Amino acid sequence: MLAAGALMWGVARYRSHPWAVACALIAALLASTTMLRDAGGVVALSVLVGVVVAAVGMTLGRTLISIPASAVSWPLSALRGLPLLGRTISSTSQAPILWPALRTAGLSLVALTLFGGLFASGDAVFGTWAEAVIPDLGWDTIVLRTFVLALISGIVLTGTYLALNPPEVATMSLPKGRQPVHAWEWAVPVGLVVALVAGFLIAQGTAMWGGHDYLRRMTGLTYAEYVHQGFAQLTTATFLTLVVVALTMRVAARTTRGDRILLRVLLGALCLLTLAVVASALYRMALYQEAYGYTVLRLFVDGFELWLGLVVVLLLVTGIRLSGQWLARAILISAAVFTLAFAAMNPDAWVAQRNIERFEAGRSLDTLYLSTLSADATPTLVDRLPTEVTRCMFGLRDFAALRDDALAWNLGRDRAQAALDGADVVGPIADGVDCTRVITDDYRGEGTPLSSVPSDYPV
Repeated sequence: MLAAGALMWGVARYRSHPWAVACALIAALLASTTMLRDAGGVVALSVLVGVVVAAVGMTLGRTLISIPASAVSWPLSALRGLPLLGRTISSTSQAPILWPALRTAGLSLVALTLFGGLFASGDAVFGTWAEAVIPDLGWDTIVLRTFVLALISGIVLTGTYLALNPPEVATMSLPKGRQPVHAWEWAVPVGLVVALVAGFLIAQGTAMWGGHDYLRRMTGLTYAEYVHQGFAQLTTATFLTLVVVALTMRVAARTTRGDRILLRVLLGALCLLTLAVVASALYRMALYQEAYGYTVLRLFVDGFELWLGLVVVLLLVTGIRLSGQWLARAILISAAVFTLAFAAMNPDAWVAQRNIERFEAGRSLDTLYLSTLSADATPTLVDRLPTEVTRCMFGLRDFAALRDDALAWNLGRDRAQAALDGADVVGPIADGVDCTRVITDDYRGEGTPLSSVPSDYPV
């Protein structure tokens, strides 16, 4: 990715622009997570955000419409570049040396494959030499390598074309629609949303101060069930509120002082109430994690909700100033910063640490979930878990995948291997240790029988 980024930077039309320089640096940092973290979800998120940031830097996107358009323009460059590809093939076909060189290379490859395969199978010494030089060329790896070659080549070529010929999307915006004649045309719907959010917060406060008995009497739910029930809806409502604010800023008239005051009051109230909804969602998740433990997904959702809260604050500032040309880029940079912070905190190790602290405080431990964490969590697990648990987790596991060569080196896997080399966890399971009772979602310590999972246990 760094090599592809350097190639795109070398041909980019706007590489001297400060925004393009900033996006290039952020994209490079996001790409580096592939070398620092082993967790697949963290790496995938970082790469996805890095691709969006790189595309926006190449096209100088600056509006809420142009940024998504910049991201879409990367794959669409495969279509935009077809005429250039055709001209390239036509011009190379006229080169007197290119095609003879390609034919020679193809015939040489066929000869090497045929005679090399015969000699390698006919002499053991020659065969060991061939194995040391030639990679695994089974049919499965041939198909995989061919697919990866085509995929990466397509991504790099389309990205390079995008950098060389960026579409004019930097200032793209939606066409101006008809503005409402009367302020109440937009104020009434926004006011209803404000009232609904306020009513929701009143219900939240009532449940919080009423206690468990009141909640059970009113809803029939336990507090844990109540906390878990509405978190997804809260997150969705927060996002939809952002849409409402953006649309209102677009259609509301600002010609008179009264129009501006009404706009600031309604949107300010909506943003402040939305911040309270964000706080409520985070409080719900904190209670839920305290009751049932931590997972990487729950941690990511916490971070996502915090980011939505930051976006609400940015919208609040925009509403006060009634100007938001900087808003789209600020949202993009904040998303990239949150992604970098998420990768930097090593979420797998953080989750393992917090769950083990709960266990040490007398709570049960979901060792079954901990055993599925990536190599990033291995040093924490080896250092903090009881010996019987680490034996069952790592004793019979094949750790060959952790030993990378120089090209595949990864910090997370390297630390995991160092932790395992320095601990006595690899080898046969000790007599008397039943791993089916140790690796479970309700481990309670050595010698404790496996308790049954409650029927309402949330999956």
